[in-house]
Amino acid sequence: MHADTDLTTQEAFELVVREMRMHAESGRKNFVLRVPPDMAVYLFSGALKQSGLSMVALECRLSEQQLSGLSGSEDGRILRRYMSGETRMTWPIYRRLAFWALANEWISAWVVRDLLLRTYQREAAQLSARMLLRNVKRGLALETLTPEYVTECFNRIYEQLQRQCELDAARNIERNSQTKEFANSLGLDCVIAPT
Repeated sequence: MHADTDLTTQEAFELVVREMRMHAESGRKNFVLRVPPDMAVYLFSGALKQSGLSMVALECRLSEQQLSGLSGSEDGRILRRYMSGETRMTWPIYRRLAFWALANEWISAWVVRDLLLRTYQREAAQLSARMLLRNVKRGLALETLTPEYVTECFNRIYEQLQRQCELDAARNIERNSQTKEFANSLGLDCVIAPT
């Protein structure tokens, strides 16, 4: 098991292979790095249930806040498009929406933690699958795609995503004085020290 991902070698391998299969079944030429509809449904169903808002009201709030990631999203069908899979959102938009739901107390911090862990796992699996498929097109033999090889690729990409997340958080803390004071009060000043 890789400590940061909470996945065994077999689980990481299966996650990457599932993304490869889903891409093959889609019939698309280019590999799409997007949130699967099941994850969008999970997030929005929880937000709808806890908020007590109708889908239309929640869509209006999304439009007002301009959080949906869709240009021209004033048409008010954002949730339906994401939940049906007609439109698939990017990973950063999904994470932003998860934090927005948390800020509105529609989901708990534990749910957000679980969602974020799963977003990084699924995004790393998609990035790994895309890279491996490109390598196969360039001549990499399929028999070299052992569970260990695939998992090593997955773990490397997962760690890169985690490092990027930490860098983004440090930059955001540096830009926001209130957040910086809060981080310092928690003793996190070493995390945001300039490098």
